[in-house]
Amino acid sequence: MAYPQPARAPLLALAARLRASACDTVAGRYDLVHYRQWNNPARFGAAVREVVRWRGDDRSGGQLATQHPTGVVPVTHDWWQPGDLYSVGLVDPFTRTDVLREDIGINEPSPADPTEVLANLAHLSTWYSPRRDGRAATLTVLADLIPLTYYSRLVDRSGRPGIAVAATSGDRRALLVLHPDTGEVLAYESAHLGPFGWRVQTYRLYLAHSHATRRWWEPPARPRPAPLPRPLYPRPQQHWLLTTPPPCHTTTT
Repeated sequence: MAYPQPARAPLLALAARLRASACDTVAGRYDLVHYRQWNNPARFGAAVREVVRWRGDDRSGGQLATQHPTGVVPVTHDWWQPGDLYSVGLVDPFTRTDVLREDIGINEPSPADPTEVLANLAHLSTWYSPRRDGRAATLTVLADLIPLTYYSRLVDRSGRPGIAVAATSGDRRALLVLHPDTGEVLAYESAHLGPFGWRVQTYRLYLAHSHATRRWWEPPARPRPAPLPRPLYPRPQQHWLLTTPPPCHTTTT
């Protein structure tokens, strides 16, 4: 990790020279997001969670998710018809700066908490795949947020090199890792200061931000009859989502 410095000037410079990613040319009505998240301590019994999401501008979408430990259901399937996806807003925040500032908490009456701003942006990045103009606007918005710390060299948990912005508020620290050329969000980390130093509470690795013309699965047209219950026996196991990467998927190590 390189020596930190104030974030405003480097973020504005990156926004000015931002490159388009391979995913910017991919057409499709759905934003496609694939991420893996580690939780410490485990949230709702899940220490590791992997999610693939599709989000449409008509507030339709779908989700495949798996977790470890697996629990009763190894893979969960969620599906939303148009208008049913209430967890995202009516307007794509990455197409309007005023909406983006509102959604990530900068337009609060009191001074914005920079750790909350980075956390909110990381959450939006689990639903949206902003194109180049949206990412440039995001960098400009972050540049106005004081104080943010900038790191010019950093590697995420998959081995991808990037840059990072960080913020500290009380006993909480937030870190957002970005692609050094395209500005795409690569990873997010939330840490808590304890008696023995900083301890990571959440680490989220974004494996793909792309677009798709359809979801990789659809619910059955007719409800299937429920299968007969089978005896349940304790057995340790682990499930991962094995999916075909999109053409613009960033290779990880």
